[in-house]
Amino acid sequence: MPHSPPKCVSLFLCDTVGWGTDQGIGGFGEEPGIKAQLMNLIRSVRTVMRVPLIALNSITIVLLLLFG
Repeated sequence: MPHSPPKCVSLFLCDTVGWGTDQGIGGFGEEPGIKAQLMNLIRSVRTVMRVPLIALNSITIVLLLLFG
């Protein structure tokens, strides 16, 4: 089951900035707008970096607990 972003992040992006996840339908050969491209980039980076960031945070917590 895919994870959805936390509500605070979704509400912040959608309400405050006005960025939704709706792609819209473009014509043949049209590139998506800059807003859609940026949202796709952010979503892709978040997806790829999820596991490495969890590991990095876990290592940081263990080191802080051990060495104060």
